[in-house]
Amino acid sequence: PLVSLGNLQLKAAASHSTMYPGNKRKKLWREEKERLLKMTLEERRKEYLRDYVALKNIPTWMDDLKSKSESDDENAKEDLQGKRSLSEKVSLYRGDITLLEVDAIVNAGR
Repeated sequence: PLVSLGNLQLKAAASHSTMYPGNKRKKLWREEKERLLKMTLEERRKEYLRDYVALKNIPTWMDDLKSKSESDDENAKEDLQGKRSLSEKVSLYRGDITLLEVDAIVNAGR
């Protein structure tokens, strides 16, 4: 059986607890984890089930502000100066987050 985690297709059946006792599941998961860790990015991409969005294709907040400041007035340039450190690390993305090429998605809901 195949297990899907976002874009990645796992060939181990580690999620089927009725088929495998605890220790066997742990062993299969560890083997699959090691296999994935040894893969290059291109090898991993071959196992994706659907299209993906690479993080390099999502502009940082800084890049977004720069593009706006080119078309807007001086207010955008002032915003750009005040938010430099955080804005170079943060990106805003609107879309299906399960298509992002990331290792994990964390839901902060309670």
